[in-house]
Amino acid sequence: MPHIVIKTISGPSPAQLAEAAKQIAEIVNKTMGKPEKYISVSVEEYSFGEWEGVYNEFVKDKDNVLVKPGYTNPKTFQ
Repeated sequence: MPHIVIKTISGPSPAQLAEAAKQIAEIVNKTMGKPEKYISVSVEEYSFGEWEGVYNEFVKDKDNVLVKPGYTNPKTFQ
């Protein structure tokens, strides 16, 4: 607790993903006061073709998405 999931379109290198996960864990530690030994971060990569399904299932019209993307069309990112 807590466990954070990064869902992203494939492309970032493994080193970039690891650095992002590390920084997210550090931020959760600082802002929520959770010891880093209790924080886990995973990454799920998707193709562009799969992203519409991810957006529709996990982002679109979800109250728990606290930072909304700047697009409403996951096919064109407009």
